[in-house]
Amino acid sequence: MAEKTKEYIIRVYQLSKSFGNLEVLKNISLHVKRGEVVTIIGPSGSGKSTFLRCMNLLEVPSGGKMYYKDKDMLDLATDSRLLRRNVGMVFQKFNLFPTKTALQNVIMAPMKINKKSKAEAYEIARNLLKKVGLEDKAENYPKTLSGGQQQRVAIARALAMQPEMLLFDEPTSALDPELVGDVLEVIKELALEGMTMVIVTHEMAFAKDVSDRVIFMDKGFIVEEGAPEEIFGNPQNERTRDFLARVL
Repeated sequence: MAEKTKEYIIRVYQLSKSFGNLEVLKNISLHVKRGEVVTIIGPSGSGKSTFLRCMNLLEVPSGGKMYYKDKDMLDLATDSRLLRRNVGMVFQKFNLFPTKTALQNVIMAPMKINKKSKAEAYEIARNLLKKVGLEDKAENYPKTLSGGQQQRVAIARALAMQPEMLLFDEPTSALDPELVGDVLEVIKELALEGMTMVIVTHEMAFAKDVSDRVIFMDKGFIVEEGAPEEIFGNPQNERTRDFLARVL
C-alpha cells in the first residue's frame, strides 16, 4: 500500500465543507498523481474554488480525509506549513504586494520560508521571471504591469517555493481576453515540463488541450471525470452535457 501511495501527491477522501448551514462540498474524493494535470470545470457556485482552497488548507474541510503523500493533513498534529511549502497556489486576483517590485515579490518566499541567501533568492527570481517572459520587468511595480503580466509574476512567485504541485484558481478570469493567451502559454509550458497541477478554469479549449484528466463539478459534487477526449467528446452525464452545450 505504501509503495502505491508514493505516486500520489494529494489524496482526498469524501471531503465535505460547510459554511454555517450551507454545504458547499459533498463527499469529494480525488487522487492526484505526480506529473498529472487535472482541470476542474463546472458552473459558478459549484464548489470548484472552495475545493481548491481546501486542498491547500486555506479552508479547513468540515469532514473527510486528505493526505499529502503519506501525511494526514487533517490531523491536528500535522503542521499545515508542510503542505503550503510544497503545494503552491496561484489566485484569480494575483495578490501581489503593491509596494514591492516584481523581483521583490518573487524573492520573498525563498528567503523567508526556504531560508535561501539573498544572492540565491535573486538568482532564482531572475531565472523565473525570465521563464515567464518578464525578465525586463523585474524592477517594475505591479501597478505598472498589465493584468497578464501581474499573473505571470504571481506564477513565478509560486514557482520560487520550488513546489511539488501547483493549484491554479481560475488564473485567467480577471484578465482582459487579449491577455489570457500569455498566461495559458506559461501554464502549458509547466505541463510539458511535468509539473503536477490542479487547475480550476473556464477556458474549455485550454482544459481540453492541457489536461490528463478533466473533472466536472456541480452543486458541490464531482459529477463526472475522465480523459479530456471523453469529457468533451462523449460526456456520459446529462448535467455535463448541458453545461458543455452552454459553454462550447
